[in-house]
Amino acid sequence: MEESNWNVDQMLHWLDIKIDREDRDIAKQKKQMDGDFLYYFEWNAESLYKSHFMSSCYKKLRQAVDGIKDAHEIRNILKENAACCEKKLLDGQLDCRSSSRGANMAHFMRLECMQQLIKDYREFANILSVTPPEENQLQAAHKNGKKEEPPERKIKSGIRR
Repeated sequence: MEESNWNVDQMLHWLDIKIDREDRDIAKQKKQMDGDFLYYFEWNAESLYKSHFMSSCYKKLRQAVDGIKDAHEIRNILKENAACCEKKLLDGQLDCRSSSRGANMAHFMRLECMQQLIKDYREFANILSVTPPEENQLQAAHKNGKKEEPPERKIKSGIRR
């Protein structure tokens, strides 16, 4: 149970970093938007929308895994979330076909965000499968205790170029 706690703590740490990064981006972009809304909207509205979407998804994941210390259970939650995103990407419409151009653009940006979310969910699952540093040190000490010799290097005679 110790190693799964370490893995879960590491995954939650990286999830919190992603949440903080998105929230910082939102605050920075809001400040820029307050300065000159028309210019900001024209050039950066897409970035602000994506930051809000990603922050929302990360926070939902954080709520879902909050209090769970079993790496296997969290891995299943990550798999379900990734599968949901994949299903929306594969089976959903590429074009929203709304009469609102803004809704069409938001739909497209959500699809882009889902691609990133799938990568992030897989990254979090990889963190859960990493060997904790204490175990790595034990394995290294065990190997050093055996004092395995490296294989002898064969030297070829002849002309070297």
